[in-house]
This record gives sequence, C-alpha cells and structure tokens, in this order.
Amino acid sequence: MSWVVPELNADFSQDFEDIIIQYIYDKWTASSPAKGTTMQTDYESEPDTISFKAGFPDFFRPYECAIVQTRTTPLEKISGKFVFTTGLDIMLRMKRIQRDAIDMDPELEDMETETQRIIENYIPNEITGIKDLVYDDNVSAERVYGARDSYAKSDWRSIVHIKVFYEKEDTS
Repeated sequence: MSWVVPELNADFSQDFEDIIIQYIYDKWTASSPAKGTTMQTDYESEPDTISFKAGFPDFFRPYECAIVQTRTTPLEKISGKFVFTTGLDIMLRMKRIQRDAIDMDPELEDMETETQRIIENYIPNEITGIKDLVYDDNVSAERVYGARDSYAKSDWRSIVHIKVFYEKEDTS
C-alpha cells in the first residue's frame, strides 16, 4: 500500500509536532512574552522571549512552548480516503522570575490565550493537507499543579490538547 495525502500527492514530509510548532511560532503575536527572532532564541540575547520547540520543554528558558505528538486514530473512510486525527499536546511553561505570594504573573494566562487564539483562527488547509486544528474533545486545556504547589512556586505549566485532521488515500 502507498498512502498519500491528496493535497500533497505524497505523505507529510515532517512530523506534525514540527509542522504545528512552526505554525504557532509564525502566528504568535503576543507581546508578553513576545517571540524571539528565532524559534529557539538564545536566552542570553533575548531573555524575556518565549522559545518554541518540538519535543518536551528543556527548562533552560523562562518561557517555553513545546509540543509532542500523542495518538493517531483513523476516523472513517469516505470515497476511498481515510480521515485521520492525530493528537498533539502543546506544553506551555513559565518560570517566574521572582517568587511572590501576593501577585500572580500574567504570562502563563497570556500564553494560553495566544495559543487559543491561534488554534481557533486556523483556516482549513492553511497548512497544505491539514483539514483542521481543533481542541481535543476529552480535555482541551489544563493547568499542571501538584498537591504541594502554592502561589509562591516559580515553575508554572499548562497543557493545551489539540487534534490535527487530515486525509490519506491508497494510491497503489
């Protein structure tokens, strides 16, 4: 069998985590934190910027947006084409510069809101072959807290769960 994405007349040339993190980086317009001049901007040269990467956060920067691919599921067969969905977890992380039990830094919420804006404004096939980006039906977003966390902690995280919809067909 030879499976191809009809719009590409080939299979995807990159993993979804690479494709979608580039898309998020390109669409990021938030100023707090702002994106750097490259996806993985050097912290020393641009300390208040967010870094973007496929894979898990590396904990070397104060603001991170990382993404990993999770589960791929065939949904249905329509006219010889299979519709698939692949889940992605977008991990947002911020390290508060200063611990403070009174005031909460707004950057994590700003990062969540910006990610939400980007996903909600996706135009079908804006990325060739990707029919749609939607929130996962089961859990769309969650804060990552532990039983011993307090407002004085310095490492804050959130996970946004999305799905990528696409088609493949057998051309053999």
